[in-house]
Amino acid sequence: MFEEIMARNEGKTLEFRRDLSSPAPIIKTIVAFANSSGGIVAIGIDNHTKAVLGVDSPLDEEERLASLIADRIEPRLAPVIRPY
Repeated sequence: MFEEIMARNEGKTLEFRRDLSSPAPIIKTIVAFANSSGGIVAIGIDNHTKAVLGVDSPLDEEERLASLIADRIEPRLAPVIRPY
């Protein structure tokens, strides 16, 4: 699955983000995906070069993202969050 994501370019259903340091644009993208046909936000990928940067603590980032979604998106959204 990871290789398939990396083979694609950003578009209507795929967004690359370096990290969660600026959560507002990520939340905006997740809401847009939820209001359309869905999509993938890949965190830890440079959105200009597609370089894999990774994240320091995948489980902590997963928990932080789930909390951001729960706290900022209404009605509730139940995304699938997968660390690779």
